[in-house]
This record gives sequence, C-alpha cells and structure tokens, in this order.
Amino acid sequence: MTKDAFKRLSPRETLDAVEGGHAILLDIRNIHEFDAERIPGALLAPMGELQPHALPSQDAKAIILQCRSGGRTAALAQHMLEAGIVDTIAHLEGGILAWKAEGLPTICPDPSRAVT
Repeated sequence: MTKDAFKRLSPRETLDAVEGGHAILLDIRNIHEFDAERIPGALLAPMGELQPHALPSQDAKAIILQCRSGGRTAALAQHMLEAGIVDTIAHLEGGILAWKAEGLPTICPDPSRAVT
C-alpha cells in the first residue's frame, strides 16, 4: 500500500475479513450512535478519543474503521496514513448505511433509534 492510499472495503469484504480473523472493526462514532445500532463484533473507539499510535498491535490483523456513511473514517484513515500507520489501516466504504443496504445484520436494541 502506498503512503497516499488506504484500503477501501465493501461491506462484504469487511464481513469476510472480520469473520476470517484477518481484521478488527473499529466503530469510530460516538457512544450514543453505537448504542443505537452497531455492527456485531465492532469495537467502540470514538474518533475524538482515538490515538492512532496508541492502538494495540493486532498481530498482523488489519484495522477497519467504520462510521455512519464513511466520511469520518476516510478522514481518520488519511490522518493515520500521515501518522505513518500504513500497513494495517482500511475503512468500510459507506459505513453502517452501506452495511445495512447489503442486508447484513446489525444490533439494534431500540428500532426507533436505528441508523437512517
């Protein structure tokens, strides 16, 4: 991967990577968004609190960033590239909205608060 590009993954590619044990999924939205609806297995890491160099080693696993529509994760992935984190960073293109559009499962304790 070049220093000026990060991986952009589709929902299906993300699902395959996470289920295959090749990646972890970091949901960078705030806790209220995460509590309303989230992707199963995603870990909460709010963007405002995330320190790229403080991320623990994932034993060669990729880190896939996820937000609502992909805008925040694209910006954060670019920031992480600029910080020198290039080999393990990707983002879920289209975020949880694209995930849901593919018919993939979410955890939604209160359907009235679902992501739209």
